[in-house]
Amino acid sequence: MSKARKLSLKLKLPLIMVALTATFLVTVSFLVYSMAEKSIREFVYSAKETAAKSGAQALTFMVDSARKDLSVTGTQPTVFRAINNFDRVYGMIEEEPVGFLLRHYVEENPHAVNEREKLVDPGDGSYYSQSHATYHPTFLQSLQINGYEDLYLLNASGQLMYSVKKRPDFIQQFGSGANAETGLGQVYAAALNATVGEVVTSDFASYAPGGGQAGAFLGTPIFNKKKEIIGVLAVQLSSQSAVTAMTSNLDANGSQDVFLVDQNGIARSPSLLSESLVVGDALPETTQVTAAKAGDGGLFEDARSVTGENVIALVKPLKIDGFNWSMVLETDATAAFAKVNEIRLVAVLMIGASVVIAILVSFVAARSVTRPILALREVTNALASENYSVDITGRNRGDELGDLASSLATFRDKLVIADEAAEREEEAARKTAAVVQKMSDALAELQRGNLACDISEPFDSHYETLRENFNQSLAILRGSMTEVVEAAHNVNRFSEEQRGSAAEMAHRTETQAGTLEETAGALKDLTVGIRATADNAGRVDDTMRGTRSEAEQSNHIVTSAVEAMDQIQEASQQISQIINMIDDIAFQTNLLALNAGVEAARAGEAGAGFAVVAAEVRALAMRASKAAGEIKDLTTASEEHVANGVAMVGRAGAALTSIIEKVGDVSGLITEIADGVQKQSSGLQNINDAMNRLDSTTQQNAAMSEEAAAASQLLQNEAQSLTGVVSRFQLDGGGGQISASAHEAADVTADDWTTPGLAQSA
Repeated sequence: MSKARKLSLKLKLPLIMVALTATFLVTVSFLVYSMAEKSIREFVYSAKETAAKSGAQALTFMVDSARKDLSVTGTQPTVFRAINNFDRVYGMIEEEPVGFLLRHYVEENPHAVNEREKLVDPGDGSYYSQSHATYHPTFLQSLQINGYEDLYLLNASGQLMYSVKKRPDFIQQFGSGANAETGLGQVYAAALNATVGEVVTSDFASYAPGGGQAGAFLGTPIFNKKKEIIGVLAVQLSSQSAVTAMTSNLDANGSQDVFLVDQNGIARSPSLLSESLVVGDALPETTQVTAAKAGDGGLFEDARSVTGENVIALVKPLKIDGFNWSMVLETDATAAFAKVNEIRLVAVLMIGASVVIAILVSFVAARSVTRPILALREVTNALASENYSVDITGRNRGDELGDLASSLATFRDKLVIADEAAEREEEAARKTAAVVQKMSDALAELQRGNLACDISEPFDSHYETLRENFNQSLAILRGSMTEVVEAAHNVNRFSEEQRGSAAEMAHRTETQAGTLEETAGALKDLTVGIRATADNAGRVDDTMRGTRSEAEQSNHIVTSAVEAMDQIQEASQQISQIINMIDDIAFQTNLLALNAGVEAARAGEAGAGFAVVAAEVRALAMRASKAAGEIKDLTTASEEHVANGVAMVGRAGAALTSIIEKVGDVSGLITEIADGVQKQSSGLQNINDAMNRLDSTTQQNAAMSEEAAAASQLLQNEAQSLTGVVSRFQLDGGGGQISASAHEAADVTADDWTTPGLAQSA
């Protein structure tokens, strides 16, 4: 660092310019390169995200369209009739039906293996072929429109009654056996437990009955009018159709791969680049596969592909009913960032070329600046040596160095003028020193308190105004001090008068405060008494309310007793009726016994025993009649007593009702008295509060009166102090001081303050 400071400007300036230029170019180039790289990376990531999103939407649309089409088609009468007819005509085939159908639709099909769906009617004349010719065009059109790999109709037992493409799975059994474990067999079994319009699925897997090609199946149950399942409608989606949907927006440059992964890490679509990766393979535990298994989406840089290559991986979970997939998009990192490498190389070359050019330009520019600076340095050294005859070149330049040369020339001329002015300034300094000396003497007198120290000797013309202003200021100051003395005398006199008034007001305020305090105490005692009366009235009111409640309850009890008496009276009347009936029965029995005795007497000895029985029955009837009469008499007496009791209880109830009304009236009056006393207590409480506030205000006024008296005393003291200060000044040339009036005003002392209130305040 010290060596750099010792370098000459002609070397240092070029080096600094070259360093700054190179630093600027490198920094700018690096920033531009960084921004370009970041922009390209963001573009690459955005393009991958867009492509993945487009592929996911296409695949989702394909599967959702198949589900909707299958759900709607499964409820159509055409499908119901097709399954019903195929199942019916299958049993009408006279030969072995499986061999018959395979021979006519597969073995003897005139079309190629991948074009067997073109056969509509083999011409065998069977009822099956007639049904096939009727329904096959409709199902073929649905397959072509929706892009299905194949379309199937299975009956309730799992027999594949119809397929569009007539592959090896045609007319096979999927309800049991080896085919039940295939994707189509799983869909058939799940559809048997589904509801109307519900679609069941099986994931992409190898499908041996269809030739080994991988596919996913969707199925829906077919119901008859009795809501019974008569079959299943199913379709197959090829894995290649899923790949086509996902790669609809991908560049076909061989650097990108896309495939589906389920939650178990199993590939559900084939790889575009690796032929070894097929549907059903377990994928290695790469970063993107682990994220796909967890259902997490994201972009992963510096990832490894399933084949071990460095790639950029994008994972996008798919929301498709019936399938748990995540789409993985892998892009070769070298191909993705090829543009970044090209920009990096171009940026390095441009930076190198720019630095070389900057060095040459900076060196030439620095030399053009340092030459005139060195010439100006020589001129500056000459002027420092008081050589004012030096020639200053370069004043005709149009840049800053030319301005500097012109400034140096002007500076040289001003130095010459400054030498001439220095002599004139020395003479002026001598005159100024004399003026300063006289002003210092006058100010010293003023400092000692002499206000009559006017300067009578005239100054030089340049300073005469200063002397006149000083003398005028002294005159104004003397007048002001005279007015201050008079004002101090007046303040002393006025403060004396204010002190007497404040003392008298303080005495009256203290007397008033004592009276208010006694009044407030009396009101407080009165308020406490009235509040106690209000509390007692409230308790009496509560007691009357309880008495009224108990009387009302007793009234209810009396009412219940009256009702019970009425019920007893009714029961007595019923007993009287029963006794009358018993009396009638005894009378009838007596008659019957009398008749029986008469008949026994007529019978003679044969009726002697019966006559004795009749006599006993008659005697029993007479005793029953007599007992019934006695009970009737007792019941009648009981009814009279009950009636009398009812009347008495009724009068007691009326008396209780009257008592309740009187108690209610008394309770109301007591309540009104309690409310009135409570209001009076509240009013007295308000008056008591107001008296307390008034007492507090009076006490504050008394304190303020004492403070005013103290302030008057302080004001008088300040007036005396002011008089003492002013007495130090001399207002005339004789040197007399201001003392007579000041000492007269200071005769009053603090001993004159004898008011008790002020003494208390002090």
